[in-house]
Amino acid sequence: MKKITQVVLAGLMAVGTVACSGEGTYTPGTYTGEAQGFGGKVSVTITVDKNKITDVKVAGDDETPTVGGAALEKLAAAIKEKQGAEIDAVTGATVTSNGVKDAAAKAIEAAKGNANTAALAYTAGTYTGTADGYNGPVTLEVTFSEDAITDIQVKESKETAHVGTPAYDIMIPEAIEANGSGIDVVSGATFTSRAVKNALNDAAQQASATNMDKFQSNTVEHKAQEDIEETYDVIVVGAGGAGMGAAAQAVQNGASVLVIEQNAEVGGNTLVSGGQFQAVMDYLVWDAADPDATEAAWDYNGKTYPKVKAVHGQLDTLKTILNWSEEPFDDHYFDDKEYIPGEINLVSQAGVHAEYLPTLQALKKEIQAYVNYADAKIAAGADETDLTLFSTVNLHIFQTYYGGLRQNNDKTAWIYGDYDLVSQFCSEGYDLKTWLEDQGSVFNDGAQITLIGALWYRENINLGCDMDGDGEIESRGNWGTYFEPTLNTINAGEGNKIMTRTTAENLIVEDGKVTGVTATMYDGTKVTAHANKGVILTTGGYAANITKVAAENEYWDDSYITTATQTTNRSSLQGSGIDMAEKAGAETVGLGFTQMMPISWVDNGDLAFGNGLYGVYINPTTGARFVDESAERDVLSLGEFQNGIEYNGVQGTFMEITNAKTAITYPYPYDKYEGTTPVEISTDDVEGRVYYFSSADELGKIMEQFNMTADPKSVYATIEAYDKDILAGKQPSDGVAKHQSTVTVGTVDEDGNYKLDGELLRVRIMAPSTHHTMGGLAVDTDRHVLDTAGNVIEGLYAAGEVTGGIHGGNRLGGNAIVEIFVSGRNAANSVCGK
Repeated sequence: MKKITQVVLAGLMAVGTVACSGEGTYTPGTYTGEAQGFGGKVSVTITVDKNKITDVKVAGDDETPTVGGAALEKLAAAIKEKQGAEIDAVTGATVTSNGVKDAAAKAIEAAKGNANTAALAYTAGTYTGTADGYNGPVTLEVTFSEDAITDIQVKESKETAHVGTPAYDIMIPEAIEANGSGIDVVSGATFTSRAVKNALNDAAQQASATNMDKFQSNTVEHKAQEDIEETYDVIVVGAGGAGMGAAAQAVQNGASVLVIEQNAEVGGNTLVSGGQFQAVMDYLVWDAADPDATEAAWDYNGKTYPKVKAVHGQLDTLKTILNWSEEPFDDHYFDDKEYIPGEINLVSQAGVHAEYLPTLQALKKEIQAYVNYADAKIAAGADETDLTLFSTVNLHIFQTYYGGLRQNNDKTAWIYGDYDLVSQFCSEGYDLKTWLEDQGSVFNDGAQITLIGALWYRENINLGCDMDGDGEIESRGNWGTYFEPTLNTINAGEGNKIMTRTTAENLIVEDGKVTGVTATMYDGTKVTAHANKGVILTTGGYAANITKVAAENEYWDDSYITTATQTTNRSSLQGSGIDMAEKAGAETVGLGFTQMMPISWVDNGDLAFGNGLYGVYINPTTGARFVDESAERDVLSLGEFQNGIEYNGVQGTFMEITNAKTAITYPYPYDKYEGTTPVEISTDDVEGRVYYFSSADELGKIMEQFNMTADPKSVYATIEAYDKDILAGKQPSDGVAKHQSTVTVGTVDEDGNYKLDGELLRVRIMAPSTHHTMGGLAVDTDRHVLDTAGNVIEGLYAAGEVTGGIHGGNRLGGNAIVEIFVSGRNAANSVCGK
């Protein structure tokens, strides 16, 4: 049930007022103003005597607790100190701060006797309102009668499908019903929700609304329904990749399933990820049994595909592994030596942990056979790029190990992935692909690519889905690949349900066994769900909870994680599943290690996509390169923090420079694709993010916008020196290594002539933001959650990013998608006794 609520605003919300005597600034009493914050409404309640504000209370239940919510007390104190609404915004909480300032201004005007009490009316007609969404402008066409909204149409939107777009279906009918923009925001679509509200306000102002305060507060009140109590075989909490993978597998196992998801639509954080996953496709890589093969058939579909080629630098990496010390890993090896994360030439001399030794020994045999093949080819005149790509499951396991082998910030302990958990997901990635394709998912079956921080070429490119098998992709991207097929599987079974806009709050524990979940729907309806077989937690990590990231941090310098730190994650990634499980006695592992995404847009922290092999990262103060652009994500982020600048509070801001003709790689949002092949590479500037230039002077003007002080001519000199080293087949002479590279920044024509001056180049302005939490719940390979004594908590399972112990201190790019789906399926098989 919904009830329209037309909120009586600031001027009518005075308590204990007296008639204005004409003396003093205010009419003594208590007044409240409301405005739009980041996640929802914020309110400011002031108490005044005749001449001053004596008390201020600020509320904002829907603000992100660790960002805007944490700023409310500071803002209240500032209003009281300044005796007005003209206060400074709290760094990192600008939107919340502006909302509080607006609400305070309304309360103050009411205290002065200036509140607007007019009935709400409009100049009838259709008006276009625009506001900034997450990916660009959101434009609404709003039709008004003399006293009501009669129609709303979305005219322009670049919001992410199934992430931001669900806000339209929910908010537009409610805005019409409420006759205003005071409606609730939609969980998981905060930016889009705010854009809808602001676009409505814009249109109302154009329609000469007589009382904007009333318009902005008119809402629809959601009434709680009768309590819900239901029983299923399996309850899955969280509908991201791990959750939907678990639910689909459980349904295939014959179980009835309830999925509980707090956002408005399934997909979770997986929807805003890159989407590719790491898994070796053996038919695409070098085969020791047929070393000169240039193509091979995939036994799954019988089709033949060309083998993938190697890239420069891979042989050096393989030879380093070939010489890796087989001595037990020495925790104190770096006590008197400099430890550089990601520098395997050094780490390889410290030894190997015992559980990984058999894998290393088997891998060395595989590598030696390949090196024999490669050396013979190169001796005969071949280039490394003429060789077939080497890739095995053992290499994937071992690179996941050393890519996550890290020392904590105070140099007292090492962390690395649990061997059994690592080998499980690396080994089962091949079967994951066929399981998804059996349900209608479509991949580029002839490719093994790389992405940022992946260390190797073994990414599988997701395209979407072909549900009717006609060869045409009906739905593209992450939604089409991972969610439309699994949704279809779940919906095809009987007795299954997905409850969105529902927040799980507590596990039901009876005699030490987890038997269900309690939850609350968006309208306040209480839900009690019982599980016959078990509960699977798939709620993701807490990378959007910056306060928790900072509190748990054991890896980054404390100065790198601040209230201005941004995230690639959706706002719902707060760590709620970990909290629920800990109340039931669960153990956690590795919480102090949060991965930063080194290529995030400086304006909002969103993932910018790319892989670093085709360009250079430039220090904006010196104009020099500062890091191996093909390195792991933590190595890149650390380099950015140490060499970048602070821009608008965001630390580690740097420049990535590439040739404008070089594609960033799918799914970079500004290029156009056929499948995953770029067919039109954009050369249009994107304000605050991407710019194009063809001279040092033009670059200098761009740099000035971001307070970057390097000499642009020095930047050009850096690029030219780097390019010439790459063309000569040697390591860059600037002393900053490059283990893998694909193209130069300058242009090389068919005759080998190099040109940089006058060539159109691209610069992207980026910085690190939180991306993935390596730590989480302790689990075994059956995905039972373990208690603090290492025992199984009966009835409780977990999969995906909510778990820990897998990626060590740093996750390889593309390992998340494969791990969350593999672990989700394993959890479902375990709970179903398979």
